[in-house]
Amino acid sequence: MESSIDSVRYHKLLSVLDRSLAAVVDKFKLDDLREVFPDLAREIPGKLASCHEQVSSYIRNSANSDFQAILMQYEMSEKLASLDKLVKEAAQRKLAGEDRPIPSLSPESINRSRSAAIKRAELARLKQQLAQIKQENAQKLHDLSQQRSALAAENSRLQQSTALVDSIST
Repeated sequence: MESSIDSVRYHKLLSVLDRSLAAVVDKFKLDDLREVFPDLAREIPGKLASCHEQVSSYIRNSANSDFQAILMQYEMSEKLASLDKLVKEAAQRKLAGEDRPIPSLSPESINRSRSAAIKRAELARLKQQLAQIKQENAQKLHDLSQQRSALAAENSRLQQSTALVDSIST
């Protein structure tokens, strides 16, 4: 947890969570509660105000507890401290004029990361090409089916003509 104290990003995340939670709780106004429960507002306004405070407090505490559980589950303080450290090291390398990848990355992993984007683009291109070929094939199958129907009709007329010629000649 010591590293989270120095993490600017972690403190900003906590600040954003607090502000968003405050915005949600601030939307839950006593006046709105009075509109929903007008009889209670007339009969026991003090208890309604107390109920509003309790519900607001519950929402704030429950959400805050959930946020803390998520932050702990995903080890956000440590991860953001590591990110701060990486950014600081990168800035120092840049100032020193070093332009090399982080030593912990192997050349294979660097190449894989670059080739993944290339492969995704190629896959998208091939999928588009496949869709176009399928569409062309469907059109050609349709044309072929029409030609078969036309040939079958022509064949039928030819057979009728042949039968007529045979009947006339005999």
